[in-house]
Amino acid sequence: MTVFKTILKIINKLKGMIILYTVMLVSITLLNQTSNTNVTNFEESKPDILIVNKDTNDKLTNGFIKYLKKHSNVKKIKEDKIDDAIFYRDINYVVYIPDSFSSDILNGKKPIIDYKASGDYYSSYTQMLIEKYIKIALIYKDYYKDDELVNKINKTVESNIKVEMTTKLDTNALNITTVFFNFLNYAFLAGCVYSISMVLSILKEKNVYKRTIISSYNFKKYNSIVLLTNFFVIFAMYIIYMILSIILFKKIMFTTNGIMFMINSFIFMLCALSIGFLIGNITQNKNAIGGIVNVVALGTSFLCGCFVPIEYLPDYVINISKILPTHYFVMNNELIKTLEVFDYKNIKPLIQNSLVLIGFTIGFIILTKLLSKKKNI
Repeated sequence: MTVFKTILKIINKLKGMIILYTVMLVSITLLNQTSNTNVTNFEESKPDILIVNKDTNDKLTNGFIKYLKKHSNVKKIKEDKIDDAIFYRDINYVVYIPDSFSSDILNGKKPIIDYKASGDYYSSYTQMLIEKYIKIALIYKDYYKDDELVNKINKTVESNIKVEMTTKLDTNALNITTVFFNFLNYAFLAGCVYSISMVLSILKEKNVYKRTIISSYNFKKYNSIVLLTNFFVIFAMYIIYMILSIILFKKIMFTTNGIMFMINSFIFMLCALSIGFLIGNITQNKNAIGGIVNVVALGTSFLCGCFVPIEYLPDYVINISKILPTHYFVMNNELIKTLEVFDYKNIKPLIQNSLVLIGFTIGFIILTKLLSKKKNI
């Protein structure tokens, strides 16, 4: 209890900086809320798709492709890059047109079309486009042939199609919520690195450290108590931030999307804790801690899309950011805001990113233990 109380007293003296990070978090969020209009009218937006055509140069197939091109943005991506493109939302849908596409329709059989989808409302809209075209084609194939068939299908689908993506998601609110949770990277890292580094620098001052060594405290037990106490403090920060998110985004936070935001933030909180503990063991220089906080918290925030939306970052910056845990935290937030159906296929990327974050956490803990052990030899 002595170590626990001592750390809490130190944290109490540092509360000013932690409050500052919290104020910055709320200010950035409120600024984004006021800058976003309340207009919810639909703005025409086309999905980004990739077409892989295995059918022959048939008129019906060509008509189908022209139809898709008109109502979507067709991208050109190498086959080995498709999965990455879907994962990072560079494309929303990949449609594989089988070699039997036109023959199946002409024979009254619904063609089996393979696809890969991002799981958002854009991919749902693309699926609707495809099903609509095939349904009309199967009706008209008994009455028309060749060019006339293609013309009739196109005329029908164009007469009643609306570029409208029906979604239950409040996209405007989700975008602002995502900004809040992305900014948590800065709040968590700055808070963890600053508070933990300052705590460890005080605990490892010559007089305090010598008293610890000559005391009856088991060194492993001492380290465990320090780690658990810091976890308690950072977890308290997490609870405060989650309460703030509920106050600011009540409608979102009580949905599946909101719960996923919370889970993702908790996993990243553990990673931030391990980073703070590692840096705290590397340096006990109080004058250097402020600079380290800026490099770690601000640097990762700019590189990984916390301050600047990730869609505006150049590819080489995104590729560099993949070596940082923040990248996977932000990517999960960006994925969560688009999800409407939470089946395994859609949440698989979230699970993969979370496992990477857990891997980083374990790696930092192991590195900290090795470093601490080496320093005490």
